[in-house]
Amino acid sequence: MSIEAISPTGITPFAADVAAADRVSAAQFSGMQASGVQASGLDFASMIGDGLSRVDQSLRAADGQIRSLAAGENIPLHDVMISMERARMDLMLVVEVRNRLVEAYQELTRMQL
Repeated sequence: MSIEAISPTGITPFAADVAAADRVSAAQFSGMQASGVQASGLDFASMIGDGLSRVDQSLRAADGQIRSLAAGENIPLHDVMISMERARMDLMLVVEVRNRLVEAYQELTRMQL
């Protein structure tokens, strides 16, 4: 259940990063740098990278717990199920974000100049 092709960068705390970016005040927006990076230092690429890292970690944790349970180790089944569900929800969020990004890109390519 691991995603090794994704750079080592998970989505569960990704929502906290997005919330932090939303809290940037109008005063901070007026002080944006010429490069386009927000004054708070958060940029889109690093937020996505951190989110993907957290998703990869949750998938690896769920995979490890499943393997341990299958090997006969004494792990509570409910902990394994919670870990699997958390990983599934994280992956669903990543897929939805990807779908939205693709949709936005397609909308941009359909625009007439």
